[in-house]
Amino acid sequence: MRVSVIGWELPPVFSGGLGVHTINIFSILNRMIDVTVYVPDVDGLYDKYPFNVKKIRFNTESLSEYSGTAGQTKNGEIENKPDENSYYKNSGIKNINFNNFNFKDFNEMIYYYNKGVVDCFDKNTDIIHCHDWITFSAGIELKKKYGIPLVITIHSTEIDRSGNFFPQKYIMDIEKEAIKIADKIIAVSDYTRNMIIDNYNADAKKIYVIYNGVNPNLIDSGYRDYSLHKNILYFGRVTTQKGPKFFLETAKKVVKYFPGVKFVVAGTGDLIYDMKKLAVESKIEDNVIFTGFVSLNDKIKYFRDTDVFVLPAVSEPFGISVIEAMSMGTPAIISNTTGVGEALYNVFKCDFYDTDLMAEYIIGLLKYKGLRETMGTNGQIEAKRFTWENAAIKTMYVYKSVFSGGDYER
Repeated sequence: MRVSVIGWELPPVFSGGLGVHTINIFSILNRMIDVTVYVPDVDGLYDKYPFNVKKIRFNTESLSEYSGTAGQTKNGEIENKPDENSYYKNSGIKNINFNNFNFKDFNEMIYYYNKGVVDCFDKNTDIIHCHDWITFSAGIELKKKYGIPLVITIHSTEIDRSGNFFPQKYIMDIEKEAIKIADKIIAVSDYTRNMIIDNYNADAKKIYVIYNGVNPNLIDSGYRDYSLHKNILYFGRVTTQKGPKFFLETAKKVVKYFPGVKFVVAGTGDLIYDMKKLAVESKIEDNVIFTGFVSLNDKIKYFRDTDVFVLPAVSEPFGISVIEAMSMGTPAIISNTTGVGEALYNVFKCDFYDTDLMAEYIIGLLKYKGLRETMGTNGQIEAKRFTWENAAIKTMYVYKSVFSGGDYER
């Protein structure tokens, strides 16, 4: 079986869970089938990966009109594109040039990347597998052009990414068409499954829920004695979806009881400036550390040197960082609107806006070593259930069901 994966990012050049998912799951699947991953030709990618990689470039002098759903051009401008001042503006990926052609914004990159995939696509494949709206337009066009079965994975919806605060119709329309035309849909949680059924009229019969995994190297990272570091960690993109505002509002309340505690915001995103401003306005700037982008090598250090991991997400379809933190033995506090929480017991949960309860959880974990150790060790055991091998096997079943019409327990 040959599967063509239309992706967006690969480590070490990545901004979130999509890159982590892509390299882990398709490294395993490539042992069983022939996998080719399409990604933008960006500076910093490795020369080799454990699967075939096709880097998308194009010649700007030979661009042909693209008739897909990624928008149409008029006088060199893209119409009906998302607001360039939205949370997409800071994508975390730099120096995307496609043969040294510099795009003016993130949305133009998306348009021409999808066009480049269509133009360079090798039709000698059995399945097209697309990941999130940034690749859906190419998948839709290719399915219509060649009749190749289309599988899509919904890692996040426009409703999630916007925090349900003025979701952009342009993007939702792309998502709706992909959900309608796809032969099979993979959702990363039941939370996401219900989201696309309720808001995108998805056919429940073709949706499969497959949880993400965790790198086993994080689990086998050594003994932890739960001595107090006085560090609280937020790890992820700094966007409305992830709830950094509520993290800082909680920090203000905790600092009253633990003046020396540090709240670490590890990641980049469009709200960085606003969060730095909020820290100053809340008079906790001395207690908040903004790290910027964190490499894979530094990730382990941040997880091990923190006492509590907090994800107050407004709408998080899964939350790989949660099980990564737990796999390191770090106690976790998550919002009720974090998808992975539906499968977890050894975490504290609360509404994303309930900063009083969130602060109480943090204060309790800082005060009592026994609580940190109990939550941490039990959470570490629980995190072992989430493996990329399991996710890869279930994904393989989805591929086979495209042709056999069969099913497996969802």
